[in-house]
Amino acid sequence: MTSNVSDLLPEQMDELVATFETLDSNGNGVIEFEELQTALEICGFKMARYQVRDLAEKYDVKQRDGIIDFEEFRALYRELRQSDFGSNLHRMVKSRSDLMTHGSKTGSNDVKHSVRLEEQVAFADWLNKNLAADEDCQRYLPFEEDGSDLYKKCDDGIILKVINIASPDTIDERVLNKGEKLSLFKRNENITLALNSAQSLGCVVVSMGASEVVAGTQHLILGLLWQIIKVGLLADVNLAANSELRALFGTSEASIEDIRSLAPEQLLMKWVNYHLERAGSKRRIANFSDDIKDSEAYAYLLQQIIPKESGNGMHSASDILQQREHQTRAELVLQNAELVDARVFVQPSDIVAGNSNLNLAFVANLFHKFPSLPEPGEDGAEDGAGGVGAGGVGAGPIGADENHAGFGADAFLIDETREEKTYRNWMNSMGMAPRVNYLYTDLRSGLTLFHLYDLIRPGIVRWPRVHKTFHRMRENFERLENCNYAVELGRQVGFSLVGIGGEDLLEGNVTLTLALVWQLMRAYTLAILSKLAGSAAAGKRIDERAIIAWANQRLERGGKSGRLASFQDLAIADARLVLDLIDCLRPGSVNYANVLEGTTEAERLQNAKLAINLGWRAGAKIYALPEDIVEVKPKMVMTIFACLMQLDFESPATVKLAASPVSTTSNSSAGGDSLGSGSASQQ
Repeated sequence: MTSNVSDLLPEQMDELVATFETLDSNGNGVIEFEELQTALEICGFKMARYQVRDLAEKYDVKQRDGIIDFEEFRALYRELRQSDFGSNLHRMVKSRSDLMTHGSKTGSNDVKHSVRLEEQVAFADWLNKNLAADEDCQRYLPFEEDGSDLYKKCDDGIILKVINIASPDTIDERVLNKGEKLSLFKRNENITLALNSAQSLGCVVVSMGASEVVAGTQHLILGLLWQIIKVGLLADVNLAANSELRALFGTSEASIEDIRSLAPEQLLMKWVNYHLERAGSKRRIANFSDDIKDSEAYAYLLQQIIPKESGNGMHSASDILQQREHQTRAELVLQNAELVDARVFVQPSDIVAGNSNLNLAFVANLFHKFPSLPEPGEDGAEDGAGGVGAGGVGAGPIGADENHAGFGADAFLIDETREEKTYRNWMNSMGMAPRVNYLYTDLRSGLTLFHLYDLIRPGIVRWPRVHKTFHRMRENFERLENCNYAVELGRQVGFSLVGIGGEDLLEGNVTLTLALVWQLMRAYTLAILSKLAGSAAAGKRIDERAIIAWANQRLERGGKSGRLASFQDLAIADARLVLDLIDCLRPGSVNYANVLEGTTEAERLQNAKLAINLGWRAGAKIYALPEDIVEVKPKMVMTIFACLMQLDFESPATVKLAASPVSTTSNSSAGGDSLGSGSASQQ
């Protein structure tokens, strides 16, 4: 992306991404001018049509084509927040009873931020329930009913171990600093651990550091908690984790790749619509805001999914819908949910107001408790609601037709690999819009790839060459042109793309797509290192050999006996080399009593988990997984050492590179690691 994301806060980015994705109905990365006024109103800016037109002309700078991409929309939004419109918005926010405001300073400017009271209440309630059995959290619980003490109680980072509820075993308990009176340094370590672990899961934590959490910065803490809760709620809303979701797809014309690319939110909408049809309702939803407000969808959904034996005293959908007041309907709906312990996240006012975050959370919780879908092969499994739901895809299990040649039912059950998940989380943590859900379909328009190129080398993308929107009759050809240009840019920056063409990206070729994405991640990592190294690298770009030289220099200076031969060095497998390096960067940070011998795979895995967590706690933004260390996956291992090198360069007492030649063009590292090659497989 060409502009800096650091001037927008996480909840602002959430708001922008959600708004943009809602209006970008075909997922092509742009919105039409006619939709811009609606987008701005959603973000709180009510403007006359001529003002919107003037803004569109000002910010439609790349192609002057009457459409706005996400970068242009973000630049427009940023200016409005700093203008008189922003001041008007602050006054409007202050007058609303469901929002609380607090101030902060950015340079010489006073900035006001809003916090939704209903979300504060909902998240505090959720934490009370989900942390109730955690011994370390007992002294913080319960939170006040209005959640007002939530922010202060996060100031030592212990509450943020809630990440382990969203993604079990992410944070290693051995690394947390515990105790009632932690020093500021220890509190900062805990919070840094939580932030970096959240980022590794794809959360956006731009402009957020330990100091903001210690200070109780409300909008940042609430935004982080929502992202963590959302990760947990949506983690298993996919076909691989829940094969019964196949019942939502009938004899659809969509390919399996298209179906697998649906975002969890889209699958949940399809799930609701499936049950609405089975309940005999003509109602369908396409969002979790306006389409929910009158409670009709909820009335039929709960009637359909709650087991009969649990529904004694339940209000029927017809009884609920006889009520004219939406508030009364919503209360009756939640009384039904309460019968099965599912009254969470939303209050009646949240349903009536159409709070999309809380309604999404409410529906996700219902799905986990009562999916009420037939297992594949059961009677009724092919009884899906064809053609309804989000994403324009039909419902009911896919039959064997020409669109799915070569794919059996098991195609749904293939989960993404660790490598794919790492790449996806890396992209999403940088605020990609729309978010990447499935690499092989979400990258074939080329638009996400162009944003990544612009991050790596700002200005390299010639945007007039890019198709940001696609014409129905020429869509395939225009996507192919984008993919060809993406490969051309890769060659421009020195990637090894032998045998890779635009058609491979368009067709979602797994091996070749991964080859390009890996080289983008590698280039991004090395570009940051080269920038941080500055004069230490004598103007040359850093490569794998320089990272190895730096690591060995650091190990030697720290009095450690181990040395790194290459990123394929089997000595890495027990993680001791990584732990020693971290101890050199942060002396005394490794409690070697926790380090196991590493004679078994289980012990090596525990060491690797410890190493990654200590790296996070020190401040390294590591995306790799413990298994990558144990199995010595050279690509992911390289990123770990590169992140630790970046951490070293960012520290006040930076240790300069070893006086060894640093290549500006080499795609291979010392020891024979072909990390820059076109191969997508992990050796």
